[in-house]
Amino acid sequence: MALTVTTQDVHTWKKRIRRPDLKGSTYFCQESGKVWVSASADHQPVCQAVLGEPTKDIGLHSYICWDNVAAVDLVEILYRLESA
Repeated sequence: MALTVTTQDVHTWKKRIRRPDLKGSTYFCQESGKVWVSASADHQPVCQAVLGEPTKDIGLHSYICWDNVAAVDLVEILYRLESA
């Protein structure tokens, strides 16, 4: 299933990844040359399978997050979201 990647006009450092048949979203967020990932709903188990236990808290109970994510893991998340 095809993924949709969008960004806000204001927060271009944050990319939202969605798939029509999955609830929730995955966000790739770039700050200070590093990338962190957040995921909600159906996206959480997919991201957790790649990244393991969450490592970052952003104060939103519906999202789990990981800090300092490697490029190879970002690609793997995209692959698994598309093929889930």
